[in-house]
Amino acid sequence: MIEPRYFVLQTLFADRVFRIPRYQRFYSWGARQRRDLFNDLRTLASRNSDQHHFMATIVCYRTPETKTVGTKLYHIYDIVDGQQRLTTLIILLKCIELAMPSEGDDKKELGQILVKRDGHLILLQTNNANERIFNRFIREGVAPKDDEVETHSDANLARAIEDCSEFVAEWVEDSELSDLLSLVLHRLGFVVHDTEDSHAVYTVFEVLNSRGLAVDWLDKCKSLLMGRAFELAASPEAGDAEIQELQSTWGQIYRELAQEDVPGDEILRTTATLFYGPGSGKPLSADDSLELVRKQASDFAKPRQISNRLFDIAKKLTELHGNIFLGPVTEILHARILAVAIMLAKGVDETERSMLLDQWERVTFRIFGLCGKDARTKVGDYVRLAAKIVGEDRQTRTFNQIMAGLKELGAEFPVDQAVKEGLANRDCYEDSPEMCRYVLWQYEEHLARESGSGATVDDHERNAIWKRRAVDSLEHVFPQSPWSEPAWRGKMARRGEPEENIILHVGRLGNLVLLPLKLNQEAQTKPFAKKKETYSKHNLRMVREVCEESDWTLSQIESREEALLAWARKQWADV
Repeated sequence: MIEPRYFVLQTLFADRVFRIPRYQRFYSWGARQRRDLFNDLRTLASRNSDQHHFMATIVCYRTPETKTVGTKLYHIYDIVDGQQRLTTLIILLKCIELAMPSEGDDKKELGQILVKRDGHLILLQTNNANERIFNRFIREGVAPKDDEVETHSDANLARAIEDCSEFVAEWVEDSELSDLLSLVLHRLGFVVHDTEDSHAVYTVFEVLNSRGLAVDWLDKCKSLLMGRAFELAASPEAGDAEIQELQSTWGQIYRELAQEDVPGDEILRTTATLFYGPGSGKPLSADDSLELVRKQASDFAKPRQISNRLFDIAKKLTELHGNIFLGPVTEILHARILAVAIMLAKGVDETERSMLLDQWERVTFRIFGLCGKDARTKVGDYVRLAAKIVGEDRQTRTFNQIMAGLKELGAEFPVDQAVKEGLANRDCYEDSPEMCRYVLWQYEEHLARESGSGATVDDHERNAIWKRRAVDSLEHVFPQSPWSEPAWRGKMARRGEPEENIILHVGRLGNLVLLPLKLNQEAQTKPFAKKKETYSKHNLRMVREVCEESDWTLSQIESREEALLAWARKQWADV
């Protein structure tokens, strides 16, 4: 029996302790959702003091577990839906507590809501990816330091603490902190669906979210599969055992998603497109993907099989999204779907797989990077090839056949044409700084391989270039604004000819190198000899090449660009 009831936080927290199960998504709210929440609070504050604001629906499973602290008995509730908002509000309450005067009943009472009198039991038990950061903040009020933020999920939580702290600080400039506390505890309303029937939890969640609630598609898929596992089980005992296995798998899926910001709908869509709807010739929508999964979950073993596939896809997409060095080749969904298919292919060994991914990267960069085609280009070709690679027929996924399919993808975009269109005599800095950084980094890797000395730079140097915007990593050897430095005058002239327009040449590939922002700012418009002193503080081989020049003129720019184009024609030719 499920009885939806209306609560404000004060009554909701009275005898409950909440727990986020390990098979649930980690904290994922962004700045926009928190900003909406703060705006709701400001609006509510301007209204009559007896007016409430409906916040959300919460779905909970009342477990048989209880915790006793002194004379108080707390029931343990697993949160099935609503954890993002609840987590944010608890962080906000902690920020309010921290901002209160050290002596006062309100501070003491709020502290005992968040951490019970034993100093151990926390109002919200979070799952393991955020557990250390969250628990320390709620217990001790200590926000994470930068070097303690290791994953995407950690970063979300750290930003939530920072945003809530700033909101509280802004509030006290105009209003009483006690008013904010009263508003949060007594005027925010929730409709709470409690159940003690673990079999019913997922059905309730799915029904509620079929009525238009904004929930991640992957979360909907999880609830659908768990609900089907219960429905298709031969006995309650078999259903419970299957659910435990599914919960373990989904815990692994969400641990992957804690690492990188991979959209849940992309995991669902990629899985359905590759395995359940490849005949469409295009990436399936999230809605169609969920419907296909529903149809596939037709017998007791299928929810587990589908969940395992979703886990495999989540791992590969996390790997792709986490590789910042792939740049332009991972921006297109159907390109990512094909890369995932290659990563999952069973008919190839690891050396062959590496070669196939190399070819995928080459052809994809030719099409979408150098030739600048948009996301409508070759959708069906990419998706159909991807479906063949993961298909059941081994003959469709031998190394030679996959390689032939990849080369066919790029047949309309030969490398000579692509390099000419994308790089030759173009203002690469203005037109596409991300592509320019990608090209120059590939060139740096090429120089490292040529020297046979392994890694190009240490991780610190690598991150200094890739963790910032591309424009912050690109240095113009001939400066963009050289007029204040007499040493650059006349350097844009060919022999016997007047000086050319500087703007036409400073953004060309031949005039650009990669450099961390600090050194980039240090170089500025200095004369070339002084720039070389700055460049010598860095270890990139492309910078060393530039430093070998005695002067830097239009002639050097054109000569270097010519050499880079010759290398690019080899770099992005077919394997």
